[in-house]
Amino acid sequence: MKTILFVDDEPWFHEPIRITLESKGYKCLSVTNMTSALEQLDSTEISAVVTDIMMPAGKDFPGIDSQETGFFFLKRLRTEWPRIAVVCLSVIGDEAKIRSLRSFQVDYLRKGEVPLSTVVQTIERAAGGGGQKVWRF
Repeated sequence: MKTILFVDDEPWFHEPIRITLESKGYKCLSVTNMTSALEQLDSTEISAVVTDIMMPAGKDFPGIDSQETGFFFLKRLRTEWPRIAVVCLSVIGDEAKIRSLRSFQVDYLRKGEVPLSTVVQTIERAAGGGGQKVWRF
């Protein structure tokens, strides 16, 4: 069974996505900060990560601004788990920040603007493929 890790301080937003993926046989885990996400990655085999950008860093990273946590998280992911596929699901609208995501080889989907079916298909593709992802709007 493939496991997908959701990292977002608003876990209720992902509920329809998680329910849909679980009905297709995926195991979904949900955490609300970067500290908890890194703990899950250390202890569980994860097929794909779906992460927000703006969220709390958690107890292990008190100096990181919640507006930038996702970028720090992506840097750690690419350093320690470079083969895990990542889908960024966020409300970021700043074009400079969106462009900076390219270096992390993630699929970027804007929260609330992409249909549920597209989000689920993107996550399934990420969980099944592993490795590097291509940039999408």
